Amino acid sequence: QIKVENQQDFQDITSVVALAGTYATTEPYVQSKYDIRIQKIGNNYKAYMRTSISGNWKANTGSAMLEQIAMTDRYRLWVDSCAEMFGGLDVCAVKAVHGKDGNDYIIEVMDSSMPLIGEHVEEDKQLITELVMNKMALALLGVSTPQPSSVKSAQGSPQRARSATTSPSQAFQPGPIPAPSGHGPQKQSPQLK
Repeated sequence: QIKVENQQDFQDITSVVALAGTYATTEPYVQSKYDIRIQKIGNNYKAYMRTSISGNWKANTGSAMLEQIAMTDRYRLWVDSCAEMFGGLDVCAVKAVHGKDGNDYIIEVMDSSMPLIGEHVEEDKQLITELVMNKMALALLGVSTPQPSSVKSAQGSPQRARSATTSPSQAFQPGPIPAPSGHGPQKQSPQLK
């Protein structure tokens, strides 16, 4: 992104952009009071406001103050609508600029590649982990929540119990599905002739 102040600067920058060998777009510059970011992780929503302290025209450059703000119905509508537009995203974020004219301008929609921000990064990581585990359990096992591990540690934390079972590379090795227990030994099917 480059801010262009006048027609002469625009002419100068077109020659630089031409070297990139790709397309470029132009849009009016919005004098902003602050940036807004609304994120959705499953059914968890958070909204943040970022205000430039250093006075840079980009609020994400230089010093900026980031604070969590109330999640409004309007913000929820934005992120839910964008999630639907792109096929029903479970993890996404919407970035907007609140202009000095009092209007909000949505400038970017991010999918699951969105960076995590704010004071609740660890909580957000856990929410994403649970969301992925639930999706995998539903797809692979046909259940809506992940099943508890069959190996349990009497006094250990869940983290230790998990690391005591198998390594990640062993955990998802393909193999035969075990026969249901409680039915005695399985008879082998007769061979077809």
